[in-house]
Amino acid sequence: MRTLVFTTILIGGITSLPAQAQRLTGGIEAATDESRRGLSWSEGRIATSADLLVPFGPLEASARVATVRDSVRHDGAEVVADLELGAVTDLGPFRVRGHVTGHVFAGARSRMDYIELGGSGSYSLGPVQLNAGAVYAPDQSAIGGSNLYLYAGANAGVPMTPLSASAAIGRSSGDTDDPIRAARLRPTGTYNDWRIGLEYNSFPITFGLDYVGTDIENRPGLSPFADARHSGDRLIGRARISF
Repeated sequence: MRTLVFTTILIGGITSLPAQAQRLTGGIEAATDESRRGLSWSEGRIATSADLLVPFGPLEASARVATVRDSVRHDGAEVVADLELGAVTDLGPFRVRGHVTGHVFAGARSRMDYIELGGSGSYSLGPVQLNAGAVYAPDQSAIGGSNLYLYAGANAGVPMTPLSASAAIGRSSGDTDDPIRAARLRPTGTYNDWRIGLEYNSFPITFGLDYVGTDIENRPGLSPFADARHSGDRLIGRARISF
């Protein structure tokens, strides 16, 4: 219920913006896994999502709702809503973006919501785009401490085709107050993740295939929130319809 309320408020705010400010984009997607930073949020099962984004001036407001399928990582949550406000500016050839994101979980047996602050920069050179950034979750009881995620990536279109290729690496670290809860986002403490992807895009249809992995080891005695058996290397397929 809380997820639906937050999402309704954000979408209502977006649709009430002046007509000249609205350039609403979004889509619906199905994937074989809801994977974030190399960790499955849907226990390796099929997940569906829907998202909306509207820029107004240098600001952006967005909402994404995804199924997480009674996730062990999120204490039985069925759905997560990612509600975000961002700001974008161009500095010469670089595009810089900052954002604050609230992750709101519906159906969890305990309070699992948390917030993150982030910043990123990107640089385009012909069909190639490079990007890097950091996302920081301040100390919160829902995640057992704080969490810092550093990442870098690149993507490039394949000339004369609707295909594009991408690759990214990331590193998660942070301070721990409660090792049981901290295992939600860092199952064994500091870890690295990677992703290599290929995408076919012919608007409004997109198909993607990603290989994701981490250096997390599934050791006995981990926190139940760790869900480490769904943190290994795997292939993820996805299909999206955009508008």
